[in-house]
Amino acid sequence: MLLTESDVYRWLLEAVKLKGRVSSNSVIHVSEVVGCLRRSYYHRKKFLSISPANALKLLGDSLHNAFQEVLRREGYEVEYEVGIQLPQFKLVGHIDAYHPDKGIVLEFKTTNNIPEQPYETHLKQASIYKELVNAKYGYLIYISRNDGKVRVFKINTNSKGIIKWAIERAKQLNEALVRSELPNPEGNTCQWCEFRFNCLKRERYGGSET
Repeated sequence: MLLTESDVYRWLLEAVKLKGRVSSNSVIHVSEVVGCLRRSYYHRKKFLSISPANALKLLGDSLHNAFQEVLRREGYEVEYEVGIQLPQFKLVGHIDAYHPDKGIVLEFKTTNNIPEQPYETHLKQASIYKELVNAKYGYLIYISRNDGKVRVFKINTNSKGIIKWAIERAKQLNEALVRSELPNPEGNTCQWCEFRFNCLKRERYGGSET
């Protein structure tokens, strides 16, 4: 099974069609009359010719719902919940799209710029999902907010031991939460973290932080 960028574009275009579907010309929406009427006219008459790039730029809550509907029509279960029950807690995840018959896991990520290679955290997340459902295929799909481009990465990495690693990490977080003890900072994305100032204050002045 090979998933390509063309497949994702097709799904998104179908989602745009669903989002823009109008049942009758006798129904006019307020949003259509407050702006340019020619634009509203073109929107109805030429909606199906929208480009893949523009379709992706429209990706919002309503299109997201339509996109999920398209995936369901393709045989996927969306936001598919998986989990492992452990003595002290449950490790839970939600797969963006899972095709049980074909054994396919899809994980979507929106980003400003599509990376040359998948980010490690994204790759691990998708690999964990793939292993949890014992899927035959796994794909990590990036969608650019800037130019509407799509890039599909097939998960080919050896994910042996990834579940054990995830459980151990989950245990560490669970223990930290129960004991109200901060875990050590990790990674190199501190500059984008919304809690970086809390973290810096902690490191500089010490004291408890919950």
